[in-house]
Amino acid sequence: MGKFANDVKKFETKFEKRFRATARGAVQTVVMTAERTRGQGGRMRIKTGFLRASIQGSLSGMPSGPADNPSGTTYDLNAQAAGAPLAAILLQWDPAKGMPLFIGWTANYARHREYHDGFLRGAVERWDQHVKVAAKIAEKGIV
Repeated sequence: MGKFANDVKKFETKFEKRFRATARGAVQTVVMTAERTRGQGGRMRIKTGFLRASIQGSLSGMPSGPADNPSGTTYDLNAQAAGAPLAAILLQWDPAKGMPLFIGWTANYARHREYHDGFLRGAVERWDQHVKVAAKIAEKGIV
């Protein structure tokens, strides 16, 4: 019985690692797809880059952060507004334990842009594809 229990524990550990890697990878791909600019073939409009830079993540509720860009600052395409980097939040997130994950854009016009352009909706509509790709990557990377 000891060997069987050890085999089950190994399988469970392997499954949980793959599950975490798959979930984190799929979420990351959804975000990357949602933030793809129109110039890159995506749906997100870029003028100053503030909308894209306003993305935040949280484990405790919808994120908050800067809502406006009064100075008209132009943000680099890889910039993120003040707050914990999304990658750090994803590393803390444990979907195997049922932890919720909240991701949102804090720019005051994010909801309006989503309504008209569907940058997030378009990315989420392909969730199953993002999961399949992330699962294949996790399967190859975790033995």
